[in-house]
Amino acid sequence: AVVSTQSGHYGRGFSDASYYFWKLSMAYLSLANQVEDKPMMSNNSKPEHPQGEQAEDEIVKYVNRFHDFQHRAEIYYVYETLYRYTEEPFTSYLPEALFNMARFLIQQVNSEVPAGVSKVAILFTLAKQSRSMEAYKLGRHCFDKLQGLKVPYRYQQAVDLASITIRSKPFRDKEEILPVCSKCSATNPLLNPAGDQCITCFQPFVHSFYAFEVLPLVEFVPEADISDEEAIRLINADIVSNNKKAGGSWRETVTGGAETMTFDNDDHEQDDHDDEDDGETFETRLNNMQSLASFHPVEVSASILKKLQRSHVLILKWGKPLRYQFYKNLLPDIELEACERCHRIFYADDLELQILQKNMCPFCRDPRQPRE
Repeated sequence: AVVSTQSGHYGRGFSDASYYFWKLSMAYLSLANQVEDKPMMSNNSKPEHPQGEQAEDEIVKYVNRFHDFQHRAEIYYVYETLYRYTEEPFTSYLPEALFNMARFLIQQVNSEVPAGVSKVAILFTLAKQSRSMEAYKLGRHCFDKLQGLKVPYRYQQAVDLASITIRSKPFRDKEEILPVCSKCSATNPLLNPAGDQCITCFQPFVHSFYAFEVLPLVEFVPEADISDEEAIRLINADIVSNNKKAGGSWRETVTGGAETMTFDNDDHEQDDHDDEDDGETFETRLNNMQSLASFHPVEVSASILKKLQRSHVLILKWGKPLRYQFYKNLLPDIELEACERCHRIFYADDLELQILQKNMCPFCRDPRQPRE
């Protein structure tokens, strides 16, 4: 399918449109990186310690376009599946996945609907899958919204009938499907008027980019005096520490005529002692964050970074002038994996299946080989 971005008509090439906008966003990030005297900046803020007003304005302009095109790429990527669901007789996706995708999309297009995307198709999918998931309150909300939109003739009869029959169902959503915030453990409604974030601590939800389930991740940032590279070195200290454990050896000594055998890992024991100097953990910092009035990632010290297990941390290495993003997996038994090129996060098994089928990342099309 041909994608025409100038006219605003995308035809059926929503997947191609997604890839186009992702490539465009990365081009703008590269332009921002080329600006001289560039400072580092967080993903949602202005540059820190700018070296000139003109450079600052240029960086902000490019980074804003980067975020805008990344957002559009995500919308078209998800909408490709919903479009095929509404237009084709069969789908390989489970009702839960379609439900999660439609719920994700309707919160992304709340204020502005990108060209070629049909809000009717999103609401129709969400309403239909809400019945399957026993989310009757959400389903009724979607059918009421559809009544105020121009629904295609082939859907009109189904929408009218379902709008009536759903009123015989309980006016509530099944409790088991309500999203729970990993940061504050608050139970959230299926739709939040403020956006795809927790209603209590305001942390944006992080979704798997296949089935779009909410992932058990909490974002954190190193303290201001710790660079991204230093933070990674401290987190990787867990791997070095484990290697020291594995590399210890027995040592024989004779003291006062008595022969003793000791395991030579004194350095490691000293490191462990140093890490426990303040007794503070990631969990204590997390609990102290709950009373804030707006979203802020958990700020962690060097000692906490050293205590984190590397296998429990996801690091998204965005290019300059953006900072890296750090996430802690609160359910480490669930294996997660991030694409190193586009930094979208997947359940490891889902990503492996996509690579087996397509030999590439489903979002950025980066060629990948299955794990051996």
